[in-house]
Amino acid sequence: MKTISLPKDSSGDATSARSRRPSRLFTLLGGNGSGKSLFLHEIRKLNEADAYSVSAVTGGMPSRITGSLSQLMTVLSLDEEKARFMSLKTIWESTFPGNIIDIIHGKARIRNRSGKDSISIRSLSRGEKAGLYYIAACLLAPEQALILVDSPTLFLHPTAVNILWEQIERARSDCRFVYDTYDAKFASSQTRRTAIWIKSYNAADHSWNYQIISDGELPDEIFLQMMGSRRPILFTEGDTTHSIDMRLYSVVFPEFTVKPLGSCDKVIESTRTMQSLRAMHRIESYGLVDRDRRSDMEVEYLRAKNILVPEVAEIENIFLSPGVIETMAEIQNRNPKKVLKAIRHEVLQKFEQMLEAQALQHTRHRMKRDVERKIDARFTCITALELHIKSLIKKLKPRDTYDQLLAEFRKMARSGDYEGVLRVFNHKPMFTSSSVAKLLGFSNIDDYVSSVISVMKHQDGNAEKLRNEIRKLFS
Repeated sequence: MKTISLPKDSSGDATSARSRRPSRLFTLLGGNGSGKSLFLHEIRKLNEADAYSVSAVTGGMPSRITGSLSQLMTVLSLDEEKARFMSLKTIWESTFPGNIIDIIHGKARIRNRSGKDSISIRSLSRGEKAGLYYIAACLLAPEQALILVDSPTLFLHPTAVNILWEQIERARSDCRFVYDTYDAKFASSQTRRTAIWIKSYNAADHSWNYQIISDGELPDEIFLQMMGSRRPILFTEGDTTHSIDMRLYSVVFPEFTVKPLGSCDKVIESTRTMQSLRAMHRIESYGLVDRDRRSDMEVEYLRAKNILVPEVAEIENIFLSPGVIETMAEIQNRNPKKVLKAIRHEVLQKFEQMLEAQALQHTRHRMKRDVERKIDARFTCITALELHIKSLIKKLKPRDTYDQLLAEFRKMARSGDYEGVLRVFNHKPMFTSSSVAKLLGFSNIDDYVSSVISVMKHQDGNAEKLRNEIRKLFS
């Protein structure tokens, strides 16, 4: 894999030299006026022999730059281009389920799954045309090309963006890609790509102050700088590389720019801060945290503060919820009722075995919150504080709380209240050791989770149904 020559770096930290390693996927980030377009133009000049530009806005451009959609499709319709057309067909039909593309009498035609109402590509929507253009243009790029993509999300539906580019990158594994985008959602979700943050341009010596970000985490400064789309923000727990949160919630809530912040406390604080500054930026902001062991009163308080809290204890329980299991069973051609019945029995049995431990953990959580509230008072002297602390055991009544919770949990187990158990059962090993993946025909839990997320990346009935089932848990 060839290296990429990057523009002159004015920051003096040798980032340009470091960037010459053979990275394959780059995303250019930067706000208005940072010199990002000039930076892309400079990359094209420095890598002129391999540069191949792709833009859904500007069609016919000169040498080594792609032409219009009609020109591209004419080339792909030729008999000698059958292999590349079949690649286009696979990517297109996966990204836009329900639409089949074929060559009929030497021209590309689109029809639905019923085989009726064949139409020309001219009749496609603007988003569908953009998607078809991106696929065709990249498939026709020369071998080992440096593909420069201007505005990769332009005209595309949010649910189509990631699956489209992931498949194109896979089909052209011999090529390198540079994406120029103002879309904060696209930038923050591309954890597999090396980001180049362009901070400013120095016209005097034709250089840029920029930083290479390889760990997938975008600094808050660049994230806020890029929010030109004015899309509402959803702050979540977890990170961009290891947790499920980012992967799941970006497809469950495609209308949001999802920003993982790590801890639940940071999510709550960041949402509060963004809300308090609303008059300055006018961007809607929400948070999303696990329910964990919060009481109903705590949950209602958070929801009133624009913090979404699901009706399950933790994110893993979403994948055990009835709606998700039954939908995935239908997709996998399994018996939904039979699979759900087996998982219900397994989870309820595990919960019954851990009743006391769960009640104790919930009690501990409530005591900790109550102590924080009750001890946060004004005291005139240390003696008053000491007396207050000594009296807490009588005021908090931990055993009474424990007995009450244990009774509630036993009732859930006896009555088979599966949804209630998912709401209070915090035990991550329950999900990883469960048989849900096997019953649904997956090799392991990771494959099951990835499949759920993959389904929602499409634009079809299954994606919408699955998305709605998960969103119900937040209503």
